[in-house]
Amino acid sequence: MTIILGLLVAASGGASATEEMNIPVDYRVAAPADVRIPISASVRAVTWDELTAQPDKPAHIRLACIVFVPSGAPGNCVPASLVPPGQKIVAWDKIMDAGQAASHAANAADIALFDVAARRVKAIRLLPGDGEALFSVRFFDEIIAPADARPPFSVSSEQDLTTRDVVFATPLDGNLLAALYPSIAMRYSVNAQVRVTCKIEADLQLLCRDPGAIAASPNTIPGYTAQLMEALRFSTYQLASTIRLAPKSADGRDVAGRNLRFVVRWSMP
Repeated sequence: MTIILGLLVAASGGASATEEMNIPVDYRVAAPADVRIPISASVRAVTWDELTAQPDKPAHIRLACIVFVPSGAPGNCVPASLVPPGQKIVAWDKIMDAGQAASHAANAADIALFDVAARRVKAIRLLPGDGEALFSVRFFDEIIAPADARPPFSVSSEQDLTTRDVVFATPLDGNLLAALYPSIAMRYSVNAQVRVTCKIEADLQLLCRDPGAIAASPNTIPGYTAQLMEALRFSTYQLASTIRLAPKSADGRDVAGRNLRFVVRWSMP
């Protein structure tokens, strides 16, 4: 278990691999049919907001990422061009070294776009693989575009709804809590409680723009606290994106346009 957890944190970007990792490559670009939980509008919006130089037209980024096959969680992404073509197995630590060298040579705008694409892809969960390998290199296409923008979080004029007030048309799948539990949280045995308020959209799905309040134990990881907090927040946004509500609240009122306040508790699967 210790070895697997160490590899998990390498895959999540929480640490670098210290030994050579020979990983099989799937050169197919991940398609919608391969994805269990796609990038939510909430994650797209918050990463778009953080771009200092926002592109005025779609920017296409192709990435190669190491994926922990049992959970479908990607991590440690590099430009896809750094993966040699036509090889069944690649030395992932050498590709990571090449990725670091490439980032030093790139301009700031390109680095920022790639960073956004990589952070988004890490929020995806692929369908679990059925092979024997724990890890696989997978390719992803991510588009960063002005259409990613969403209105900022705003306090509703009506009292926030809670989970007691709404009816779930598509209820929360408890299995997703295990799938979305961040690898870096697993590495450090983190238990956390994330409180967020999300807007109920016209399609009765949730758009989360509230930074939320995160209480974690442990609440600091030297060198990786910011990464842990983002992973917990993004996993909460991703979880919320799988929910669809009924059009009426428990007391018969329309819910679209109102805010829903809820808590997600993350613990070791």
